[in-house]
Amino acid sequence: MTIPEEFGFQWHITDRCAGGCRHCYQTAFDGAVELPVGALIRVADHIMTTLSSIPVSINVTGGEPFLYGGVFELMSRLSTFDNLHELNIITSTFGLNQSVVDKLKSIPKLTSVKVSLESHDPLINDGIRSTGHFNVTTRNIKTLIRSGLPVVLMATLSRRNYQSVDGLCRLCAGMGAAGIILERYVPIGRGIDLADSVLTRKEWRDIAATVIRLANIDASTDDLLPYRAFRVDMPHGTLGDGCEVSGAFCNLGPSSMALMPDGTVYPCRRVPTAIGKLPDDGMGRILSRLEEYSSAPQKCFGFDF
Repeated sequence: MTIPEEFGFQWHITDRCAGGCRHCYQTAFDGAVELPVGALIRVADHIMTTLSSIPVSINVTGGEPFLYGGVFELMSRLSTFDNLHELNIITSTFGLNQSVVDKLKSIPKLTSVKVSLESHDPLINDGIRSTGHFNVTTRNIKTLIRSGLPVVLMATLSRRNYQSVDGLCRLCAGMGAAGIILERYVPIGRGIDLADSVLTRKEWRDIAATVIRLANIDASTDDLLPYRAFRVDMPHGTLGDGCEVSGAFCNLGPSSMALMPDGTVYPCRRVPTAIGKLPDDGMGRILSRLEEYSSAPQKCFGFDF
């Protein structure tokens, strides 16, 4: 086993969700395989102590994480570790109320609330997610921002919504969100029914060009084309000069994983191949198995860009 220089993972603590998004990677939407919070805390302790010498970043998600009763207890526990570098929660904001906002504010090391939104156009957004999602979610985003919590929007881009990037970025800035993450739709789970909506190379190039224009960065579309996702940070609440753009390559390998509700580990959420289970197999063994995966984008996306 080789300890990487840093580690990050997405922790799907539950499958429960009421969203019914058409591009969802899941096929089950209940709590049948989720673990009690005590078991999740034992997994958290095992991961964080095994990796105590390196920074660890965690995205807690679901399903919808607010539907899991122990989510705040788990996040509070994670906040106690010195090697926690980032702690985010990914949500559609389903079930958000003032009590949830207050609990989020009580998490000592919460980095951001990442909120899923697919378009600035309610018809496009709700056509992907569910009727009424846009109005509820934008209202909840404003509530989170007013409360002082840093909010980052997240969009999964397909041929159904990629032309919304300009509008989404402007909406993000207009609401005072901290930034936006733009990822690509992958046809797995329920979302396989939309396989004809996978972005083409030209469409990804158009998205890159839009990011360059909005953030006013010195780059070409060829510079950005190899990335598998973009993040546009808006530290001053505006687009243009001052925006910071970062890109993510395929991260298959020893520095990341996806952790599922029953403890099963995937190399990536887009590569749903079980390589072990925590805590049974131990984090050391999981790291060794992750090392067998190299950065090979075609494994993630089913095609080579």
